[in-house]
Amino acid sequence: MQIEKVPKQATKPPSGPQRKSPSSKTRWLIARDNANGHLEPLCVQTEAARVLPVFSFEEEAEMFLHFGGYEGGGWWARESSAGELVSVLCDPCRDVKGVALDPLPEMLKDGTVGLVWVGRESFLGQIFARAGLAVS
Repeated sequence: MQIEKVPKQATKPPSGPQRKSPSSKTRWLIARDNANGHLEPLCVQTEAARVLPVFSFEEEAEMFLHFGGYEGGGWWARESSAGELVSVLCDPCRDVKGVALDPLPEMLKDGTVGLVWVGRESFLGQIFARAGLAVS
């Protein structure tokens, strides 16, 4: 058997709108302005606990808005950095037990949201680890 190295061929960059990879630090929340003009992230109640839905892509957040029945309530998909997610989880959503990653609205109704659920401390730990920070 003989193994040869094949030179890499140049690939054409993809055309059309560019999507960020799931490993990107940008995520999407669903939020609205509350009566005081402050950001109010959407937190949802599951059978077990209150969770914050977080999405990898804007289209997923908008689909959740549409099919979850949140349209018309002032909610919108909002791009959020890792730092903003930490702030959200440490203040307005400090009482959530976890983060639901890219949930579908049906998952809240049929109880399968646990399949995409990550504990709050674990999620924060992952953000801090990516930034090279220790959590005490």
